[in-house]
Amino acid sequence: MPGLRLTKAQVERLCTADGFTSASALRALVSAGFLTSMTDGTYGRTDIVAGSPEVPRPQPRAGTPPSAWRRILCLVQLEKKDRGPLSTAAYSALRYATTLGVTHRARITALQVVTPPPPPSLKSVAAALRQSVVEGTFRGLIDTSVAVGSVSEELVRVATDIHADLIVLGRGAEAGGQSLPQLPEILRRAPCPVLIVHPSGRAAVA
Repeated sequence: MPGLRLTKAQVERLCTADGFTSASALRALVSAGFLTSMTDGTYGRTDIVAGSPEVPRPQPRAGTPPSAWRRILCLVQLEKKDRGPLSTAAYSALRYATTLGVTHRARITALQVVTPPPPPSLKSVAAALRQSVVEGTFRGLIDTSVAVGSVSEELVRVATDIHADLIVLGRGAEAGGQSLPQLPEILRRAPCPVLIVHPSGRAAVA
């Protein structure tokens, strides 16, 4: 918010985030040049506070390559076919994708694929998905999309349409984590790297 300055403790309260998450996000935003750390311990938007005599305008780092991840596609799943909240695997995947989005200043698309037959109203699915995402801390980084069809086909189609640089998937804790039977097909057809998030929070690129 233009003109707003917050301390780390105030960020924790405002975003209902723990200390580690707040500190990591603030470091990432300062490193990206979006926020500036003030001498009084507060943080403010760089483009707003850069004109202040106490804050020098940050210079770009020489030789720093641009981030390779500008668009991240995250496959999510609601607990029910037509309403939230997000499943445990989807929540873990979206949280990991959001961390990457903050760090790399990337835009995230949360995609819900509904297998046929679809529910009576796809609008209710879209509304439930938006509501689940809105409850997240960094909701401003995330777009939502709902598609009907095969998970592998729709995921590849949307990734291609939005020119995704990375796909993030979550693995469920049930059945040894094998919650995506179409995973081999997704990996074979994906137009970009696929990051698989384990229930423990660890991730691996496939």
